[in-house]
Amino acid sequence: MKKNKIVNFLVFSLFVFSFTSMTFAREVISINKKWNFTAGIEIPKGLGWGSPPEAPNIIDLPHTWNRADFMADGGYRRGYGSYRKEMDIPKEYKGKRLFLKFEGAGSVTNVFINTNHLGEHKGAYNAFTYEITDYVKYGEKNTINVICDNSLRFDVAPQGGDFNMYGGLYRDAWLIVSDDDVCISPLYYGSTGVFVNQLLVNEKRAELRAEIYLSTKSNYKDCEIEFSILDRDNKIVSSQTNPYINNNKVVCNIGIENPHLWNGVKDPYLYKTVTVLKKNGNEIDRVEENIGIRYFYVDANKGFFLNGEHLKLRGVCRHQDWDSLASALTEENHRADFAFFKEMGVNALRLAHYPQAKFMFQEADRSGYIVWEEIPFVGHYINSEAFDDNLKLQMKELIIQNYNHPSICFWGVFNEIVGNFDAITAELNDLAHRLDPSRMTTAATYQEGSYNFITDAIAMNKYFGWYYDKFEGFATYFDEWHAKYPNAKIGISEYGAGASINQHVGQFVQEQDSRLSARGNWHPEEKQTAYHMSHLKMINERDYIWGTFVWNMFDFGSNFRKEGDTPHVNDKGLVSYDRKFRKDAFYLFKANWNKNEKTTHLCSKGYTERKEDVTDIIAFTTAPLAKLFVNGKQVGTMKTDQYATVSWKNVKLASGKNLVEIKTADGNDSAEWTVK
Repeated sequence: MKKNKIVNFLVFSLFVFSFTSMTFAREVISINKKWNFTAGIEIPKGLGWGSPPEAPNIIDLPHTWNRADFMADGGYRRGYGSYRKEMDIPKEYKGKRLFLKFEGAGSVTNVFINTNHLGEHKGAYNAFTYEITDYVKYGEKNTINVICDNSLRFDVAPQGGDFNMYGGLYRDAWLIVSDDDVCISPLYYGSTGVFVNQLLVNEKRAELRAEIYLSTKSNYKDCEIEFSILDRDNKIVSSQTNPYINNNKVVCNIGIENPHLWNGVKDPYLYKTVTVLKKNGNEIDRVEENIGIRYFYVDANKGFFLNGEHLKLRGVCRHQDWDSLASALTEENHRADFAFFKEMGVNALRLAHYPQAKFMFQEADRSGYIVWEEIPFVGHYINSEAFDDNLKLQMKELIIQNYNHPSICFWGVFNEIVGNFDAITAELNDLAHRLDPSRMTTAATYQEGSYNFITDAIAMNKYFGWYYDKFEGFATYFDEWHAKYPNAKIGISEYGAGASINQHVGQFVQEQDSRLSARGNWHPEEKQTAYHMSHLKMINERDYIWGTFVWNMFDFGSNFRKEGDTPHVNDKGLVSYDRKFRKDAFYLFKANWNKNEKTTHLCSKGYTERKEDVTDIIAFTTAPLAKLFVNGKQVGTMKTDQYATVSWKNVKLASGKNLVEIKTADGNDSAEWTVK
């Protein structure tokens, strides 16, 4: 037995070494491996009640129990799920401080260690941390129990929405080991404990104030904070040491001459902050984070400005949802999504309708995307103190946990709420400004109301030509709205149309009643293409629209939906749910937004078996002109319009097989269509 303990300790030590940063002051250890999952409630052993656990079902995090049923006709399971992990804690950790951190768990989570209840967290999308120092058995096995519940709760947001609310430990989990009694606090609303305020920023100087929250079980005798900012070459550009600790907080004021500004995708320059806690001159804790120095604003007539320059925000919305994975996404999945953003030429993201994984913000910082992030105030408003408190908690956690990310420029307050909710909107807006006066607040709405004028900016979810009216109504609506409220800062938070890659039409014509097709089973890809061709032009002509966000970058799960050719999926994505197919509209945006890559794309390639012998042929290309060939014969040459588009109307196809080719200086594309 003694030999086994030694072996276990050596394995654990190697595990620690693999997952910690290059400092001995703090260890951050992944605990994603080898959890036992039980559907339902597994009461922690030793509490003296409850049923015995089921047979072992070993899983790794991230995990959701809805991965198997999120597409079920009867609905996905909402209820309890229990996780249990046995973890050795070395004797050498005695005298240190230990914390458990969960980056997200759906939706209400109770955490135990060795039958001790650490707390309950309400909200699926923010991180939370508990200290376990006083409950650990050193040199022995310790049992962690986590019970998650994704049931509808009237005291927890969201109350609904056009997406699935998955259950489980669907993000990473960590053991944090602090070397000393005093540490930079991991307990302050699940944050790093370090907040960098950008008090004044321009091309000549940046004045910053760092606020560092500390934690101790005794006192701060002989402690001090050293805060430094390093450039990309790891050279210190500014530093301050402060021994004055007041109410568990240290403040450091520093400046940078001629700062290198974070300038979006054009130049996403990042500095590194290093916060070192010292005791008697020796380092006992350290936190390192990237920051970007920038300034921005929105003009009601001219739109968004970054570092004094106008920047048209070409954005998309994104749900953290993959086919076959549901919400249990890894870093690899997030990276794959960013590859699509980069390919299409996106420069802004709306991460809807809830705080998404920390990695998303870190990668947005590195890539230079402007980010709108929001709390899950979506679906309905429950007029109760408990629900208001939960909204405020989720707003606090969102802002405090993500304070230092330069990519985030907008805090979202609500999405498509109706009714009497002005008061809570005003409270959330004020809370956001108190916590973070440097950023703007916004909200996504779809109808008129006084609540549209509470946040700093507002944006509309509008689907002209999909759920109602014609495409052209989009321009009329926004021009009239802007004329009526010339000082309001108006954006577009959602616009889009559904599309099945398996449904096609040779010539798309707008319907008299678009809502019937939107809610029906016929979502031809050509309609989505026509929709975005029209909207791209209208948006490009209107600089007063401060930002636009396509709904959605990817198809996503929405269990109540029964439309298109796949039930339980919202098919408005520009990319399929499994990320295997880029729809035609994707290439429209790529050809217009990403001029760094050569693009030539023939639309409707998937329409291989045709009933019609007359068709419209559309292609998107970065080349100045394109040639069309059908069965080897040149049909015509056309100059590319200002929206990277060429199109031929009423092209006659032969009976049987037709080889259709688009040839340009930037590449060729072709398809074989058979007319029966």
